[in-house]
Amino acid sequence: MDVKGKRIGVYGYGITGQAVASALMAKGSIPVVFDDRNVESLSAKLEKQRDENGLEYHIGSWDATEHFASLSTLVISPGIWQDNPNLDVARRFGLETISEIEFAWRVGKGTVIAVTGSNGKSTTTALAGEIMKRAYAEKKGDVYVVGNIGSPYIGVAFNLKPEDVIVLEVSSFQLEAMPTFNPHIAIFTNITPDHLERHGTFENYAAIKRSLVSLMTEDDCVIYNFEDENLQPSMFPNSAPRYLGFTSAAQSFPELGAWLDNAEILADLGKGVVERYPQAMVKLKGLHNVENSMCALLACRLMGVQSGTIIEAVEGFQGFPHRIEFVRELGGVRWYNDSKATNPESTVTALRAFDEPIILIMGGRDKGTPLDALARLARSKAEKVVLFGEAADRFETEMRNIGFGNIERASNIEDIVKLVRRAATPGRIVLFSPACASFDMFSSFEERGNVFKGIVKNLPEVGV
Repeated sequence: MDVKGKRIGVYGYGITGQAVASALMAKGSIPVVFDDRNVESLSAKLEKQRDENGLEYHIGSWDATEHFASLSTLVISPGIWQDNPNLDVARRFGLETISEIEFAWRVGKGTVIAVTGSNGKSTTTALAGEIMKRAYAEKKGDVYVVGNIGSPYIGVAFNLKPEDVIVLEVSSFQLEAMPTFNPHIAIFTNITPDHLERHGTFENYAAIKRSLVSLMTEDDCVIYNFEDENLQPSMFPNSAPRYLGFTSAAQSFPELGAWLDNAEILADLGKGVVERYPQAMVKLKGLHNVENSMCALLACRLMGVQSGTIIEAVEGFQGFPHRIEFVRELGGVRWYNDSKATNPESTVTALRAFDEPIILIMGGRDKGTPLDALARLARSKAEKVVLFGEAADRFETEMRNIGFGNIERASNIEDIVKLVRRAATPGRIVLFSPACASFDMFSSFEERGNVFKGIVKNLPEVGV
């Protein structure tokens, strides 16, 4: 895709939009930035780019009919919803609207391992990337870990070589505008209700996720959760690729894929040999991390990585920040940061990772997802729940409706930590696992988790 001299629209000037605009300017394109916000910090950034690089921008109130006609393509950020009226204008003009990942795919080279799912995708992406980097340490190709995990794909796309490997985390927001994207390997960790405020129904959300395989061929592979009823091969829109399942359930296993047998992970890639790996190589807590390791293992073996390299990488993998991340032990109480839990199912997974009594901290911006499974598990695993943020009312109602009454509230993270410090006795786990988006109080789950960790780390050894 030749971009030199072309006027390419960039809708949304957050992390993704800034990366797209920078890449376009470096390649001689003329990025035209659009953003519905009109804040001083945004204006200052854009003015600087305009003065230094000739970037054109329109923020706050602007007329799509006036500006879209001159564009060759419109690259939209994940935060731009498909029902945005300006996208209706683009469609009337016949202007193609694509995601940053789709754009990077068109201009880049290399082999893509794409990871999606409702939970576990960041950990799986990071682990697969770590394995591939070890395997490629002495090879001609390079390995890039990009996408929804934090670094935009477009940041490396123009410099990719055919022998490079891209391990890419993909969200449902990005999948809405990826019409030609075709990974070599697609991993589906699971699908549970999430982002229903945007996608409307769970069925629509699941269909968007499964669309990742639409253009894959018989030379490609799909790795799917064998226990997930919404991820069975028959439900995908394409039967051409090979399907390999994974499961940590002892009572069943897929024809091809990975499963548990006593203390071993068994893997069958369809080559007539069942490979064996020690389950103990997975150092992270919880069976869900065994499953994440299975996904990474299968993908990397399909890429030709040797078993020994995989075992070494998995053994050394310390996990993904903000995902059941140990913060400190204080007075016999262990504190964990699970700020990456932005939906109820993530918090369910975190609760299952512990056998000790738990003080559970939840709250944030409510996504409107069902809470019944979370409430039932919290009732059996948590001895106290502390709530905060916009979702506190609904969460408290749900918990009290099933007979759980040991609930307190706090207005900010500092007050939460003080409250919990007074309540926690030796042998307890403090689990900060919000089950909600962060945007009512923070710019990201990373900021939310860092605030929590900072306050906990600064707690004195004695006192409150």
